[in-house]
Amino acid sequence: MTKQKLTKRVVESAPVPETGEGRIWDSEIAGFCVRIYPGTETKQGHAARAVRRIFAIKYRVRGIQRWLTLGEFGDGPDKLTAERARREAASVVVDARRGIDPGEARRRIVGLTVKGMVELYLEKGPNDKPTKREATWAVDRTNLERHVVPLLGKMVLETVTRDHITGMIRSITAGKTARDVRTVRRGRSIVKGGAGIADRTYSTLRATFNWAIDKGHFAGPNPCAKVKREIRPAVERFLSESQAQALITALDALEAEKTLSERQGAVFRLLLLTGARRNEIAGLRWTEVDFDRRRLVLPPSRTKAGGRTGDRRISLNDVAFRILERLHRNRDRSQFVFPASKGDSGYATSEPKIWRDKVLPKAGLEGVRIHDLRHSFASFALADGASLPMIGKALGHANSRATERYAHLSDDPVRALAERIGERFSPKI
Repeated sequence: MTKQKLTKRVVESAPVPETGEGRIWDSEIAGFCVRIYPGTETKQGHAARAVRRIFAIKYRVRGIQRWLTLGEFGDGPDKLTAERARREAASVVVDARRGIDPGEARRRIVGLTVKGMVELYLEKGPNDKPTKREATWAVDRTNLERHVVPLLGKMVLETVTRDHITGMIRSITAGKTARDVRTVRRGRSIVKGGAGIADRTYSTLRATFNWAIDKGHFAGPNPCAKVKREIRPAVERFLSESQAQALITALDALEAEKTLSERQGAVFRLLLLTGARRNEIAGLRWTEVDFDRRRLVLPPSRTKAGGRTGDRRISLNDVAFRILERLHRNRDRSQFVFPASKGDSGYATSEPKIWRDKVLPKAGLEGVRIHDLRHSFASFALADGASLPMIGKALGHANSRATERYAHLSDDPVRALAERIGERFSPKI
């Protein structure tokens, strides 16, 4: 019985039998082989079917001998290279030793495209990741359907390389997938590009490939692995006390001018006063407001940390409490504190546009993001002497690493103390 390590050269140069089947066994993986079948000819002497070289493996599971065809040798989208066949054969051996029959357990779909994988992930993935929030799935869907599918959707999974992923990131960063999409619910959806969107899309696609590999739809390796990306510095801006006051003054003025409703202004006030995330406040339900204990209680499905930290409890200071109390007195039948102006089942989602077009120009805070209100809450808390663990708890961080970004701000109160000491002695020096 011929045994050699099955490489590209060995498989290509293997003798072709005149009839029947030839077979070369691998010298390293027991049961792994290539089966060689001769081509056929027509009466005119032309080949009707080329020589076929099929990778297969013979294995034993639970005492029963089985055969599994891995695929045909070649470089095409539905073919296997010798290296890839070797990895699949090794995986079969591992499964068999664990008592799993790879022939039954494997569900790899031959010729599955990136678009097909995306559709499977969005359909089946939520059942496999029950703690992942609906809002996060909605963002994943947008990233995959609006950016990945237009660029890579038609490619068969086995043909996607690291270079294709790098090209995708470059295209999204350059805005090549940006467009204005008509939707049923909101009428239109503005799909933007840029470095931030490219980075999040890459992370989503990497997770999608990992899921497909884990579920047996793709043999791997993940083409997103080890892709070199430009490291973007974290963008964080903290309002000074005077800037925060300018924001409040601007909200007061816009409400007085009737260009901003009380409810719209309340969203931004509560974000600054609580350090909550935008959707935690914008999507707030009355059932989540505990007036007796002066706090918000958000279920895991409404928090970024999900089931890792349980319910998220946000304490309400007196100003925030009075805002919600006033809104409650004037509430309508909606379950939401900030219901959508149209329809009766959703909450308002217009904050980014209002913030950009009305609030920022009025307050003179160009470039400040809504999320920077959350950073500012942490900044003010640290300046007042709060510890990083306490700030992390207030912000609902699942681990300390997320809070450590604020560590450099602890110099500010120390510096202020030093300045006060300096002022005490400045006339004498």
